Amino acid sequence: MIRVAMLSFWHVHGKDYALQTEEHPDTEIVAVWDEVPERCCAEAAKRNVPFCENLDELLAQPNIDAVVVTTP
Repeated sequence: MIRVAMLSFWHVHGKDYALQTEEHPDTEIVAVWDEVPERCCAEAAKRNVPFCENLDELLAQPNIDAVVVTTP
């Protein structure tokens, strides 16, 4: 299983990219980050994954295999 972190839901297609990641049989979203927490906390809660406030800490997590980047 490829464990994915979503980096922002800023882009209009961010939710679509997340849905595609969730629907793929070999990937799962394990964390989310956004520079604007209000934009992302609901998405993290909906997926029952942690919202990480610090991007460097998120990227340093050993359980992250890939990222989906939708930042401005």
